[in-house]
Amino acid sequence: MAVTSLISTAKQRLKGGVNQALNTLGYRLVRADTLDRLARQSSPDDTAGRLAASPNGDAKPRNLSLLPAANAPPAMCTAHAPRFDPQKSPSQLADKIVAFQQNGVTVISTNPEKAAMFRETEQFDRDVSNRHSAWDWAGNSVAPYTKDLATGLPSPALIDYLHALFSGGDFDAFFRGVLGCPAKVANVRLVRSKPHLTAGVGPQEWHSDGCPAGVIRGVLYLCDVDAQTGPFQYRDANHREHTVLGKTGDLLVFDATRLPHRGSPPTHKTRSAIDLVFMPRMPDEEMTIMVVGMNHWPADPFFVKLPKERPADAEDALAAGRRSASLY
Repeated sequence: MAVTSLISTAKQRLKGGVNQALNTLGYRLVRADTLDRLARQSSPDDTAGRLAASPNGDAKPRNLSLLPAANAPPAMCTAHAPRFDPQKSPSQLADKIVAFQQNGVTVISTNPEKAAMFRETEQFDRDVSNRHSAWDWAGNSVAPYTKDLATGLPSPALIDYLHALFSGGDFDAFFRGVLGCPAKVANVRLVRSKPHLTAGVGPQEWHSDGCPAGVIRGVLYLCDVDAQTGPFQYRDANHREHTVLGKTGDLLVFDATRLPHRGSPPTHKTRSAIDLVFMPRMPDEEMTIMVVGMNHWPADPFFVKLPKERPADAEDALAAGRRSASLY
């Protein structure tokens, strides 16, 4: 049993290494039957669950296709979604749906008074450490990797507000337009970025998320964000950098797998925001707001590259030990 487990782990690591190398070169491996299934799903005469088969009834071999990956259209999130037609499906957010499908990012205005209120009432009282690290942990260590970021868990009042906001007809139509199905919130966390003049680390460094298919991201500004407040930035298919300024209450929705992005380091003003993860839900499933905490796991959409040298590593070992013990 132990040998089987070791072999399975080695295979997973090998596949992960190959995929990572291909992704660096701008490609990814996709099973041929997966491509066929996605193509059939977009056809009106498709029979759900139909398998590609050979003439004798056996399943076709799972051949692999090498496809361009870097900044391709947002197939990772929207391959299963019908192309939105604002003429056939009128919506208050029709232009936002079209913008997302074309560019992988859009900005939607929400209630600025509510956003400003939550900026003052929410508790940004945690650092960016993991509180339950384990030997096989895939995310950050117990020690925080920077002092320039503060986080926190949403209050019941904020959760209720987000539930009402994303349950409304406008956002229901928006998610159906960009994903082809309703959505729910897979995680909510508060993020406060303090002004600093050093290079950004973690989410302030350029990266792409490892979101599963159908998972998209959101950032709700709780303050006005100008060039000095650390605005959101992304790179398009031509590697051009775009900076997204915004007002209090503006919601950015973006494809974090398609677009390299970052929250740029604020230089003079503190940025307060809410990080959101959206994922598909079944048509009969109720809208839910999930809060999974601050920890990271292997498939966490928030997982980002961290620096080899961290400020926390240089702290006094005894002080670090006391801090670590207090986290449990």
